[in-house]
Amino acid sequence: MDYFGFIIGAAILTYTFFFWLSRLREIQDNKKWVPTLDPDAQVSLPEKLPLISVLVPAHNEEKIIEFCIQSILDQDYENFELICIDDRSTDQTAVLVKKLFEGRHNCRLLSIKKRQEGWTGKCHALNVGSKAAKGEWLAFIDADSSLHPRALTQCLNEALKRRINLITLTPKFILGTFWEKALQPTLASMAAILFPLSQVNDPESPVATANGMFFMISKMAYDRIGGHENVKGLAVEDIGIGKRIKAARLGILFANGQNILFTRMYSNCADVMKGWTRILSAAMNYRLSTVIKYLPMHILVSLPCFVAALFLYVNPAVQIIPNSWFFLPIACLLAMTIGPFKFFDQLGLPRRYSIYIVFGNLTLILVHLIILKKILCKDALQWRGETYCTTRYQPKCLDPSSTEQ
Repeated sequence: MDYFGFIIGAAILTYTFFFWLSRLREIQDNKKWVPTLDPDAQVSLPEKLPLISVLVPAHNEEKIIEFCIQSILDQDYENFELICIDDRSTDQTAVLVKKLFEGRHNCRLLSIKKRQEGWTGKCHALNVGSKAAKGEWLAFIDADSSLHPRALTQCLNEALKRRINLITLTPKFILGTFWEKALQPTLASMAAILFPLSQVNDPESPVATANGMFFMISKMAYDRIGGHENVKGLAVEDIGIGKRIKAARLGILFANGQNILFTRMYSNCADVMKGWTRILSAAMNYRLSTVIKYLPMHILVSLPCFVAALFLYVNPAVQIIPNSWFFLPIACLLAMTIGPFKFFDQLGLPRRYSIYIVFGNLTLILVHLIILKKILCKDALQWRGETYCTTRYQPKCLDPSSTEQ
């Protein structure tokens, strides 16, 4: 009898069960700590509405920019300005934005001809936009995202009610192709593992992040942390912004925005892989130890590993514990089914998409291996056709009074 195989198989199955049990506990914690914003909820805003400056960075976004801009123009909030920053686009982005802005007094198009040295393109664009903004609140939104007409109203109401200075949202992913359905939710789940939202919202927890697809921050808090100046070289600047806000104890809320924020990040496999490699590199702070910690975890909970564990476990288990050998595999299967169902519910996605998590997990393993290679080879950041001479993905210094990175 293969006792060794039995022990290995049982250990993998037990690990898988507790992995999904932990995910279910995190989802349950989110129900307590992470509010889901309802666009139809009643609000209580001051009589004199503060000006909100909405900033949209755009680099060759002609295929998607109209949808984003129009969703902002359709906001029911009555006191906002919209600033689009055309960041060296070579397509029709600027032409389309100018057409949408015609006759509107509260809209401006800024054009950038050259990126400032030491800055990533997006950070530089948002820094230019923020200097031109007049609002008491700044709302940053990516060009591949769009808002429900009551998004600004609900976000400001939530921020004022909770007396916080930054509110950011999880989106509802718009998934069209097979690869989007197979990869996007699973790769997003890794970010949720690295930054549990319940801990982000807990003022006593050091865990912090923000979502650059959309976040709204008071101008006072933005200035106090040095704005984008102090995250100018980061691959994913939103994480740095969130960390600095929480380090300064200025108040941060990560809300579930499945009803008011919609995004289609990438539409093909190559873009998904490149984009999430960049994002997760930043989320893991480009640390070898972090990658080594999470890579085995995802290997152990993958479908091939589960099948191998069953192969090792079942035959000896039938002989060793004939009347109860099936309890562990059934518990695993239930956890592996219920966990993804609940996570997809949280994202506002159909449960049937959860079957794709099998492919997504294998891709996540590949992404970890790519990141591992980048760390070992000290690869410079490459994004949107530009190479940045840095391997630093998050600020080292989180003292808001310091400009050190």
